[in-house]
Amino acid sequence: MALYAEGLDIVPEKKNQHLVPACYLRRFEADVSEMRKSNPNYSSGIYVNDNNLSSGWKLRSVTHKSLTRPYFYNLPEDNPKDPLIENFLSVIEGKYKKYSEEIINGTINNENMSFMSYFVTLQFMRVESFLESIQSSFDKAGEWMDSFSGGNYHSSAMRDVAKKQLTEIDLGHVLHPNAAIIYNNANFPFVTSDNPVIRRHVNIVDAREIIPERYLHIENNESREFLFFLMPLSPAVVYISCEVVKFKEGLIYSDNDLENIFYINFYSIVNSYKKVYSSVIEPIKGEKQLSEYLSSKNGTIFKIYTQSKRVICKGTMVNSDNYSVSLQLADLDQVSFIKKNEQISLVEIIEDGVSIRGMRDCKFSSVNYANGVVTIESNVKLGI
Repeated sequence: MALYAEGLDIVPEKKNQHLVPACYLRRFEADVSEMRKSNPNYSSGIYVNDNNLSSGWKLRSVTHKSLTRPYFYNLPEDNPKDPLIENFLSVIEGKYKKYSEEIINGTINNENMSFMSYFVTLQFMRVESFLESIQSSFDKAGEWMDSFSGGNYHSSAMRDVAKKQLTEIDLGHVLHPNAAIIYNNANFPFVTSDNPVIRRHVNIVDAREIIPERYLHIENNESREFLFFLMPLSPAVVYISCEVVKFKEGLIYSDNDLENIFYINFYSIVNSYKKVYSSVIEPIKGEKQLSEYLSSKNGTIFKIYTQSKRVICKGTMVNSDNYSVSLQLADLDQVSFIKKNEQISLVEIIEDGVSIRGMRDCKFSSVNYANGVVTIESNVKLGI
């Protein structure tokens, strides 16, 4: 019920809205107990850097304006003091504290893991990058339908559909059967970001980077990929979901698993939209070198899937037509695994993070092991 003072409505507008909830970010707040010894009013917060780790770590309150967007989830028809989607998200966030606390404290059961699987999928869909991408597709569809029917009915109907679906879609059941929790007992904390849910397709080689082999099913086919979700819940706890993980309770990481911890942090940084969040300053060893690498990570990457291997390599595209493509692979060691006339299930060419071409059902028609130039030719002579 709205409150009134001298006839004026004093219910505030819900203006500053978190794309990554404050209840989630608070799990990454820094320990400022030492600072408070000299200044009892010293405020806690999270350390924030850009996604190239080049701007320096700055302590920000979880309510700082840089971590919010004004009226981001509001719909045109909303009462700004009672916005539909923001209210819905607030209800879910209210449950997060209870369930995340249980998991962080070591209690794993069907109820809290089912909720967390839902929360992860919701978080994956509510961030700026995802909503803008999905809404762009709806907008295009509305424009195409209006171009045939005339008027702008379909464009109007498609407006804000991406945001509206947040209150309707529950894909937690997709992640839940393969969900597990990582507990980090090492002294190197997990980081997170403004896009905290990592969704990737990984093969067994990728999975070993993130998960110690003792927790993985045996898989010899390196060409096979699995859907993988990961979301840090605190500096010491991570939610994961992937069918190649065989242990469905707590996965315990120690100092012997520092390489796996590094890769989890690395993928969190690469997955970020603009900002990286940490509970400590400089959470990653060799941060200067990593920053230099992140600043130069753009370029052309080739992903080639044979019947049993997957080759990922930087390089340049030498020639391309409807039925073939010639690529110069920069890593000659990778080229040594390739054989002439070897069948290929998929080739994907990625430029600055965007897939620009794909080919299926093809083969290596020529391989030059000296300079790394390979030619890939379609088996069916149909453009893809």
